[in-house]
Amino acid sequence: MSLPDATRSDRVYPLLQNLDLENLTFATLQGVGETLSIEEMSEDEMRRLVLINLCRLTTKGEWNGLLTASTSSVGNMLAVAPPSASFDYDLSGQSQGSQASNVTFTEDTLYMMPFTVPAQISASDIKFGIPSGTFNGTFYVAIYACDSSTNLPAVKVDSASASISSTGDKSISFASGATLAANTLYYASISWARTSGSCTYAGGYYEYGRSGLPISAASAISTNSGGCLTYAAAGTPPTPLTTGSIGVLVGAGPKIRMDV
Repeated sequence: MSLPDATRSDRVYPLLQNLDLENLTFATLQGVGETLSIEEMSEDEMRRLVLINLCRLTTKGEWNGLLTASTSSVGNMLAVAPPSASFDYDLSGQSQGSQASNVTFTEDTLYMMPFTVPAQISASDIKFGIPSGTFNGTFYVAIYACDSSTNLPAVKVDSASASISSTGDKSISFASGATLAANTLYYASISWARTSGSCTYAGGYYEYGRSGLPISAASAISTNSGGCLTYAAAGTPPTPLTTGSIGVLVGAGPKIRMDV
């Protein structure tokens, strides 16, 4: 029986009647749909086409045509991925609070910032700022996956390093790109091994703490805390991290951005 408020059509079902849902491909369904004109008399045909495609998706679990048909597809809109290479993920901005002044960059310490991304991506580099200082040394960036039982950083996904001796905005690229899953907690870290001098990093947000970041239970609610996690380590960021050695920086965490 045709849908009650639609003009009856005999095109969609007859064209597909010799196929079952398991063997129906999106290309075949697309071929039928391309012949439809967008007008009231085709309403029943379009509804039937959608119904068949939903049944096909349920049977095969194959989302071709909905998530990959074009660059402006539903999948891309839901992913909230950066629309071009000129956009970065602001990892320090995933918190509420006030922007802090620049903070002295202690050597041989990983400063680790929690973050998630809404779509599976490949991280190409980590960016951070060095506003002031006269120094020389090797700077390291890394991304850590979490221990599922503690939500604390544990196993290193990727790391990279660069020799830096000047102030300004810096970018350190991963060799092959770190693959990150959607809606999964990770930590990005920066650290440096000092050859000489001292420097500061650009401070991020701190006033109300960072969502999900542990802080001292004795801290007053009004205390500025929970800027980022810390871990003492010289040189290349280690893996795995020892949970009992992870600390909390009270105050601002570093400003960190990630290019994908």
